[in-house]
Amino acid sequence: MNTSWKNTREALRKFAIVLTCYKCGSQPINASRYTSCGHTFCKQCIENDSICLICNTYVQPQEIFNDHLVESLISYCNILAGVIQEKDLWPAKTNPSTREPLPMVKETWTVNNTWYIPKKNINKQNDKGETLLHRICLKNQVDYVKALLAAGANPNTKDHSGWTPLQEVVNFGYTVICQVLLENNASPNIPGAGNRTPLHDAAMNNNLLEAKLLLQYSASKNVYDDHGKKPIDYCKPYTDMWNILKDENELNDVTDGANLNCTLNQSLSVTRSFNTLVVYALNLREENKRYLDQMALKYKFKIVPAFQSSVTHVIMEANNKNIVKLSYDVMMALLRGCWLLNTEWIQLGMDMGDMLTGDLEIFEISGTPIVGIPRKAKENAQSQNPGLFDKCSFYFTWQSKNAYSVNNIQLTKDALTTLVQEGGGKILKREPRPEDTDSKEQLIPFHVANNPSHSLYKCTHYIIYIPGRDEPRLKYNMSRIKTLPLMWLIECVEKFTLIDPLQLGLL
Repeated sequence: MNTSWKNTREALRKFAIVLTCYKCGSQPINASRYTSCGHTFCKQCIENDSICLICNTYVQPQEIFNDHLVESLISYCNILAGVIQEKDLWPAKTNPSTREPLPMVKETWTVNNTWYIPKKNINKQNDKGETLLHRICLKNQVDYVKALLAAGANPNTKDHSGWTPLQEVVNFGYTVICQVLLENNASPNIPGAGNRTPLHDAAMNNNLLEAKLLLQYSASKNVYDDHGKKPIDYCKPYTDMWNILKDENELNDVTDGANLNCTLNQSLSVTRSFNTLVVYALNLREENKRYLDQMALKYKFKIVPAFQSSVTHVIMEANNKNIVKLSYDVMMALLRGCWLLNTEWIQLGMDMGDMLTGDLEIFEISGTPIVGIPRKAKENAQSQNPGLFDKCSFYFTWQSKNAYSVNNIQLTKDALTTLVQEGGGKILKREPRPEDTDSKEQLIPFHVANNPSHSLYKCTHYIIYIPGRDEPRLKYNMSRIKTLPLMWLIECVEKFTLIDPLQLGLL
C-alpha cells in the first residue's frame, strides 16, 4: 500500500519547528535551556552568550541546564521521521530574526454565521483549564473576544498552568486584545506560572506597547516572581523598556495609536465571583440558624454543616467590637480567603434586594481577633495570589495522633497537615536535610519576596516541633531550612503573614 503520510508530515514539521534552536533555527544539539526565561538553544550556540537572544534577559552560566525533555522529544521526532521517510524534517540553519511563526490552525467557532457564545457557563474550562476566552484570545480574534466579554466571560480565569487570557496575549504581543481585556477589568497583577505577572512577561519578551498598557492600568512594577525578580530585572539596562519600569519614572502618553480610556484611580483588585454560594454557619445561635435557613430557601444557596473546600462564606457570631476568637475553622477560612460575615448579614438578608451584589463589606468580621486580617486574607484570594505557604514545605517531628492545645485550640497532626495544604504548602514525609534544599533553581516564597532582609526570604523547608515533646536533636537555622516551634506556624496563620522568627526571638 502506498501511504503518503501527507498530514503526518505536515504536523511533524510544525512540531519540529517548535523544538528548533532559537539561535540557529535548526535541530538543537545538546539542547540547553535558560532557567531564567525558559528559551531553548543548542549548547554550543549559547556557551559564550551572557544575554538571551530572544528576550534580552541577562543569564549566568549556572542558569543553563540540559533540557532532557526537548532531547527526548527530538529523539521521538526523528524516529517518526524515519518511519514516514521524512528526510527534511529539521529546518536549515537560519538567522533567528527571519524565522516565521508557526501557521495558526484555523478553527470554526460559528453557528449560523454568528459567533458561538455559550448560553450556559461561558467560563467552562477544558481539560487544560482554558476557557473559550483563552482560546479565542490566542487566535487573535479581536471582535470575537469583545463579544465574549460582553456576554460575561471572565477575563481573570486561570488555566491549569496559572495563565490568564491577559498573560497569554501579552506573551504573544497581541496589543489590541491586551487593551480590550484591560478595558474589561482584566487584572494586570494576577501572578501566573512562576508567580510572574503580565508585566514580567512583557519585560521578558520586550513587548513595549503591552508594558505601557499594563502600566496605564495600574500594573505594579514592584512585584516579585519565584526567583525574587521584578519585571525590570528581566530588562537590558537603559533600553526603552528599562526606562518605563524604573520606579521613579512616570509613564506619560502611549504612542503608536493606542487609545487608552482608563480612569486614573482605577482599582483592579479582582472581584471573586461565586457561581454557587456555599455558606458555613459557625456556632450560630438557634434563632440565627432559623433565619439563615429561611434565607437559603429564598436565595437558593447551600448551607454545609462543616468547613469544606467549596465554602465561600462563613457566618459567625461576633462580639460588640465585631471580633471573633481564633479557631481551627477560622484559620481554614483565612487560608482559603472566604468571606467572614457577622450575623447582621442574616438579620438584614431577608430585606436585601440582592444579597450577593450588595456591599458585603459592611457585614465583614473586623478581626480574628487581630483587626484587618479577615480582609487581608480575602483580598489575597480575590487577587488570585498564591497561598500563605507558597513554596514552603513542612515536616512535623512528632508521630502521635494526639491533639495538642495551642492558644486553647485543639489541633491534631492531621488537622495541621490540612491547614498547611490549604495555605498552598507541602507536607514532607521525612525530615529534610540541608543537602535536600540545595537546588540549582533557588525559589523565593511569594509572601516574603518583597523583603530580601527577611530571615525567611530564601527559606523553603521547615521542621516544626512541639517544645518539650519530640524536639529534634539538631535544629537548623540556615537560609533554606529552619527548625521552628508549632506556635510560630499558628501565629503565621493568625496574622496571615510569614512572621520573621527573629522578631519573636526564635533564632
